[in-house]
Amino acid sequence: MVRITANNVNHLLIKFIIKILLSTVISVTVFSSVSSFILLKLDADLGAAKYVGLAVVILSAFIISNISIRGFKNNLLVMSLFSVLPLAIFSIINFCVNKTDPVYVIIKVIAVFAVAFISSVIMSKKALRR
Repeated sequence: MVRITANNVNHLLIKFIIKILLSTVISVTVFSSVSSFILLKLDADLGAAKYVGLAVVILSAFIISNISIRGFKNNLLVMSLFSVLPLAIFSIINFCVNKTDPVYVIIKVIAVFAVAFISSVIMSKKALRR
């Protein structure tokens, strides 16, 4: 069994943070671009953009939590919840800047953490099968 030292832990933490930040930026950018292109081509009104934004946040939370907790065996729930924290903060900042409905933001943040919880349960069941 490999012995864990302080250098390994620091390296693992830095790798985890980089995975979180990169997956957050890439997934939000890609899903937002694709959804805005679809809304533009379908000529949908701006009322639908609110619901598409919720879908973008949910898909991003699932992708972020799956990518960031891959490679961990223990504490998948805690790591998954920590991994979607930047996305939740991004949603709150987006609310402050755009002055949207506060209930909608609360739904977004709850959905982010619920999807992270579901993702950690799925990943832990996969880890048990191995």
